[in-house]
Amino acid sequence: MDQTPPIFARSGIALVFGIAFSLMMLASASWDIRYRRIPNAFSLATLVLGAVFAATMSDPQAATVHVLGGAATGFVVWLPFWALGMMGAGDVKFFAAASAWIGPQLAIVAALIAALLGGALALCWLIWRACAGSSRSAAFGRAAVISSNRRETYDDSVREQDAPRHSATLPYGVAMAAGLAISAWFPHLFH
Repeated sequence: MDQTPPIFARSGIALVFGIAFSLMMLASASWDIRYRRIPNAFSLATLVLGAVFAATMSDPQAATVHVLGGAATGFVVWLPFWALGMMGAGDVKFFAAASAWIGPQLAIVAALIAALLGGALALCWLIWRACAGSSRSAAFGRAAVISSNRRETYDDSVREQDAPRHSATLPYGVAMAAGLAISAWFPHLFH
């Protein structure tokens, strides 16, 4: 088995960059959970720091190939899913920017890991929504009884408008961030 070291274990400065990368993945995932979007500023900062990391670890030509190849691979892998309306553009931009850190080969590995984790996340999400839907139905039923006792009617369209928008969408950036971090820190597992 190939014992390829993590890209962040090559030197002390690489470890510092690795910690920064991990914190950026955590911040992006947290932001996606809370707001169901990943801001362009996060993606841009991720891309710029990835380019700085690559420039400190290799010569300019190799760094350019690493950054552009990783970003292009990350973008191309997820672009069809955005085009089909299956994910937001912020997720695609975030993955492309973070792939600049890990290069094209690991970007493919990260995408596969993210897809597996995303499938598991989607399954958990569906189960949670089904369970939450049952308890919400009971709560809305109680509200309707209370309202009818006051001789008021409850309009179903109001229920949909009052529900938070993010409760209906999957924070796929979480799976992407996890896939990126796993492939960056444990590349030897995938050779």
